Amino acid sequence: MTNIHDIARLSGYSVSTVSRVINHQKYVADDKRAKVEAIMQELDYVPNRVARDLSRGRTKTIGVVLPYANHPYFARVVDGIVSAGFAAGYKIMLLPNYDMTIERHYLEDLRSKAYDALIFTSRSSSLDTLERYRKYGQIVCCEDPGDDRALAAAYTDRMASYVTALRWAKQQGYATMGVILSRNNVISASTRVTRRAYHEVYGQLDDERLYTGAATYEDGYHAGKYFANQASRVAAIFANGDDIGAGAYQYFMDHGLAPIPVIGQENLLTSRLLKFSTIDHHLESLGQSAFRLAIGKTRTHELIKSEFIPR
Repeated sequence: MTNIHDIARLSGYSVSTVSRVINHQKYVADDKRAKVEAIMQELDYVPNRVARDLSRGRTKTIGVVLPYANHPYFARVVDGIVSAGFAAGYKIMLLPNYDMTIERHYLEDLRSKAYDALIFTSRSSSLDTLERYRKYGQIVCCEDPGDDRALAAAYTDRMASYVTALRWAKQQGYATMGVILSRNNVISASTRVTRRAYHEVYGQLDDERLYTGAATYEDGYHAGKYFANQASRVAAIFANGDDIGAGAYQYFMDHGLAPIPVIGQENLLTSRLLKFSTIDHHLESLGQSAFRLAIGKTRTHELIKSEFIPR
């Protein structure tokens, strides 16, 4: 296989000169550049970009750890990361995560320089574990890790926006609120924040008021069935996404029940068409911020303001 030393030998120029041509650097005379490029084309030489990047100490690849690819929250964060990454010439690797063991493999990949950085849109590992791996590459959390943590973070003020939405619901006279979530509070920061906000406004979140395992419209439809069939029906539903909330709403409509008020998240087309309230966390901006932090070296914490939209 042809390598840079072969190009140098055939052209009669030094390896450093050939390297400058390959990397499109300045300070190479036009005639030298033309001769080297002609030899490369004749031999169909393609530079080993992986080896080149590793020799520079970077891969220009960012790993994005996420639990769901089909959940609107994570999809919109990824949209922001990908758009910023593409503009900067980076590759974005999506890394599905369901438990701590899989997550540890990703952290070990960071240690072996498979990625320049990891962005955790959600996590199973402890913050202590993430801090230990930061010496191998930048790590960004999409949650508030606390001021004492040596981790970069881009996050929304979900606690404030959830409390605002739930207080508004209570003021509207919705005395009982059903809650739809994706995962349990042991491994989901979002779930922990939702529970805290609910407790502040409505008190203890009982199991009968909670439906977990929802990531899609279909899941929301099943959640709607769950709440509709309870002996003591909830007055409204707080869902972990507009499409999920739309699924719950549609179950009530399909079965001839009175439309149930819904508060969704992310201000998607579904909430606009069905005219139910929502929270816009501006997740594309969050993703763009997370990417900027990933390609840097700071431990900056960036807050992206959320917006409650009552309807």
